[in-house]
Amino acid sequence: MRNAGLVLAGAILSTAVWVSVSCRSANDPNLETLEYAKSTISLDSAPTAQALGGNRVEVSGEATNHDRFQHDVYFTATLWDASGGSVGTATGKLEDWPAGHRGRYKLIGAATANWTKVSVVVSNVKEHVRGQAED
Repeated sequence: MRNAGLVLAGAILSTAVWVSVSCRSANDPNLETLEYAKSTISLDSAPTAQALGGNRVEVSGEATNHDRFQHDVYFTATLWDASGGSVGTATGKLEDWPAGHRGRYKLIGAATANWTKVSVVVSNVKEHVRGQAED
């Protein structure tokens, strides 16, 4: 009976330690939600797209990291034809982008037809973001 009590006490202690560690990491002030981290990145200029040859395209523009943390920020551009259909995408990132800095992103991708419009979104943020692995 004494061994059962020790096993039960050990299980309770282990569970308490695990819950404590889990709560601490979930409330870590150095980790943000993905939605919040994305919201701190502003797209400061209209994106521009240019053909690189063949079906390859480059999309570029300027953005600012208004957060208090450095991040790896991933961008996705979509190229649209005159009727509003998607005809291509381009992706890229600003790596180890310091807090408070403005930067120029260059995204590389492909288009299957002529485009008339390009849009860019912040598709992911890593570093100091809950649930996102560090690069």
